[in-house]
Amino acid sequence: MTLTRREWLTRLGGTAALTAAAGTAGLLLKDRARRSRSASETLKSFQVEVSAALPELAVARGGDAVQNTRAALEALGGMGAFVSKGDRVMLKPNVAWKRVPSQAATTNPELVAELCRLCLDAGASEVVVFDSPCDPGPATFKSSGIADAVAGIRGASVVWPEKSDYVKVGFGGKLITNWAVWKELPHFDKVINAPIVKHHVQSRTTAGMKNWYGILGGDRGLLHQDMDGSIVDLAYAIRPTLTVLDAQRLLMRNGPTGGSLGDVKENRAVAAGVDVVALDAWAVGELGQKLENVGFIAKAEERGIGRADWRSLRLKEVTAG
Repeated sequence: MTLTRREWLTRLGGTAALTAAAGTAGLLLKDRARRSRSASETLKSFQVEVSAALPELAVARGGDAVQNTRAALEALGGMGAFVSKGDRVMLKPNVAWKRVPSQAATTNPELVAELCRLCLDAGASEVVVFDSPCDPGPATFKSSGIADAVAGIRGASVVWPEKSDYVKVGFGGKLITNWAVWKELPHFDKVINAPIVKHHVQSRTTAGMKNWYGILGGDRGLLHQDMDGSIVDLAYAIRPTLTVLDAQRLLMRNGPTGGSLGDVKENRAVAAGVDVVALDAWAVGELGQKLENVGFIAKAEERGIGRADWRSLRLKEVTAG
């Protein structure tokens, strides 16, 4: 029997289980990759050239979600540095689980709404907020607050997929050679990654790179068999225009689903930039974890995706609110 993503997360609760799974993980995933048919499309990069005069990474603290988001983007030169007039923009929050905002398992709805407004103010023709939830799409987008937050913004909409809404693309990864992604992804002009920062029982931290699981179709449970390698392959193939990390509330334990408010820490911070490795390394610190315990960070740096030493980037830290 093939396990679903939810079943994998339920069963992989301890170190012994993770170690046992790792023994056959690479073989299973590599075999699936070898047997995969040729992809019909390849993913393009959504990156833009960033002025060397601007910061590469900005951190805003102290304000609410709207204030911190706005301050972080202003520190990077404004949304106009990333989004141009007429652009169709996809915004990818983390809306995997049927949780309310206070439980810190899904991206802050006010952060999502503010990103929509900033994109539209910069001239975007449309902003589509997309994720493929593990729980039912309508209920998950509703409970997260994102459906209601976006509903009042003209030019913005939320979308979750049907099973047929996928197309196979080439990843060229070491584990993931081809995989099914949401069929509309290749057709956007700009893509903004907007995950929440939280604990994950298997990868320890989930933030920017791990968030790309949500654009995939097929049996995502297979990717949990070598999660670090899969995360790096996803990050290598999917190059967003911008990454914005929601660290307003942090799920410190029992992620990614959470549930108990006792596991949540009020943090009031947003980080944004173009180096997802640096941003994820920053997220590891916010969660009080150690970089050496989060395997995909070093692997992503070795792959040339970005730099783990986020303090070595052109950094701007601001106080909002």
